[in-house]
Amino acid sequence: MAGPKYTKKQKEQFFDLIDKGGTVRAAARSVGVHPGAAYTWLRNAGLTMQRATPRIYTDAEKAEFFRLLEERKNVSAVARELGFPRVTCYAWAHKAGIFTSEARRVNPRREEFLRLRAEGLTRAQAAARVNADKRSAIDWDKGITIIHRGRIYPDGRIVRYPEPTLKGMTPPRTSRAIGGRVDLDRVEKVIDARYLSLVEREQLRDLRRAGRSMRQVAAELGRSPSTISRELRRNTVSNRE
Repeated sequence: MAGPKYTKKQKEQFFDLIDKGGTVRAAARSVGVHPGAAYTWLRNAGLTMQRATPRIYTDAEKAEFFRLLEERKNVSAVARELGFPRVTCYAWAHKAGIFTSEARRVNPRREEFLRLRAEGLTRAQAAARVNADKRSAIDWDKGITIIHRGRIYPDGRIVRYPEPTLKGMTPPRTSRAIGGRVDLDRVEKVIDARYLSLVEREQLRDLRRAGRSMRQVAAELGRSPSTISRELRRNTVSNRE
């Protein structure tokens, strides 16, 4: 199956963003190109995957970034508009003490990760330096803020994850009794195969009341006659019941 066809304009825009200091994946995403195709273009052009030296931004470029940030209130949106790497823009904003809705909580490891990325380190290198896992590094690169049981995306969208539940888990069976509620599962639990459970004892009493013999009771309960006899002696079940 043939892959998607990309236009010459998309390719030119991609290399223009790379020249401005953007990462391969960020540039590919900006122009709507699959990362695999973007890396192929780089290899065919004889370019390396990492810039030898980080781009130096002028004071005018930084001033324009902060001007637009004041209007947009969104680091990712401004970075995309200017064609600047998101990690670089985050580093500028954080250094200036500006934290938008995308990053309300300051994470020192994330700050250091973004600073290293702005200096030209690869994602894996920066993640290793700050001891971050691969998932966190990807989220930070994409401008995603990790919160308790959820994530905040660059566009302001908040995704909350439901509380974990154990599959097949059923609520406890309880019954009212003097002094509180009784856990029926615990009461009915068979302590040892030699002894009858509470349910079996109740069945034994009902069968004896019905006039069943010891062997008949044993057969219905699936127990040996000696076990039934021992249970009757131990608990002194009266035949008059």
